[in-house]
Amino acid sequence: MVRRALFATTLLLFSAPALAEQAKPPAIAGYVTAVTSAAVFDVNGTHVRCTGQTQLQQADAKDENLVSQSAQDRYIGQAIDIYGSANKKTHTIVATKVIVHPAPMGELSGTAIIDHIPADSTQAPGEHLFSADGYSILITPKTQTTFTTPLSALTDVETNVWIKYTGKQRADGVLVADTAVFTKNVVPKSEDKLRSKNEYDPKSVDPSSKQGAVSKHFLGVNPKKIPPYTNAEMQARIDRIGLSLIPAYQRNLADADPTKIDFRFHLIDQPKLHDAWTLPNGIILVPHQVVERLQNDSQLATVLANGVASAIEKQAVHDHTTKKAMDVIADASYLSGIGEIAAAEYARSHVNSVILRHEQEQSGRVSLVFLRDAGYDIHEAPKAWWLLAPKKPGPMIDTPLPERAAYLYQTIGTTWRSTSSTNVTASE
Repeated sequence: MVRRALFATTLLLFSAPALAEQAKPPAIAGYVTAVTSAAVFDVNGTHVRCTGQTQLQQADAKDENLVSQSAQDRYIGQAIDIYGSANKKTHTIVATKVIVHPAPMGELSGTAIIDHIPADSTQAPGEHLFSADGYSILITPKTQTTFTTPLSALTDVETNVWIKYTGKQRADGVLVADTAVFTKNVVPKSEDKLRSKNEYDPKSVDPSSKQGAVSKHFLGVNPKKIPPYTNAEMQARIDRIGLSLIPAYQRNLADADPTKIDFRFHLIDQPKLHDAWTLPNGIILVPHQVVERLQNDSQLATVLANGVASAIEKQAVHDHTTKKAMDVIADASYLSGIGEIAAAEYARSHVNSVILRHEQEQSGRVSLVFLRDAGYDIHEAPKAWWLLAPKKPGPMIDTPLPERAAYLYQTIGTTWRSTSSTNVTASE
């Protein structure tokens, strides 16, 4: 008994360092943001170098000693954990262990406008491929399809049609739909009214016009009170880039078609706004401070494409409907008591947060499609939001990877992996 106990104690002592190593959190957990080689790359902006002693492991591998080819591959957006001692001053780390996580391939769902139908038909008989919501969505004979009048078959489905889908992504990024509901895009009276309400010429706003603090608090910021920022060269630049991002189907719609969006891009002076502001009628207000922070046309195109996507997916219209419903709930709560008021305000805040995140993810995915189609570099997209994240301008390396940028890296690593395996120079 003594010998057996002594053996168990000795085994525990020898195993303790290994267990402790496994229990340690990684020095960096995130996404590959730049690739030089399989052994030299960036994770969340930190330079990682692997040596001959670095352990490589797949997160889903049963055998810790198993190293597959995929664990040695490096591509932008790859989910990865890095173990080792990080030098925070130089933002470098020599990796002792690298754990690669498989790309998430779970259930996906959403509702979006079909913005493109690929010309090549490499699909099997009975299959149809549509571009919507930032995905290539494949309809197969197994997909449960539903058509809303006047649509009745897949032959009726074209661009500018809504698709509501569920499905799973394949390893090549294609989303194979389990269900798909197709509905014609229309502009109801409520949406037309909202567009008209927001219609104005930003250039005509009086430079001395200011919105009062009380009005801002109760009604929110009124875009019609924001004066333009005059810089002819910068204005010409956002016009040139912005117009290049409008998808072909939108440009080709007849002027009389109510679903055609009259996109206009206008410079404004809003130092606290780190994004463009998209109105439901296609006016996109761009703070000159945003333009000045970004490093190249692809990064600026990211912000503008995000605004174009937001308008096409009618995010402001959906926002308006949701907020009206929340206001009804809040008004009812005010009549019920303090406890109900607090609960209603918490619910409103939570719902708004969820909606904002959903909208940013959707417009981010769709913007990558518009960027690609217009010839811009999609790898610059997450960098744009990374640069815009801090209150004051500064190098990306000094800013933790923000969620908005991280989501785009994840999207590039799954949906766009086939275009992400090439070397991308480490960011500043």
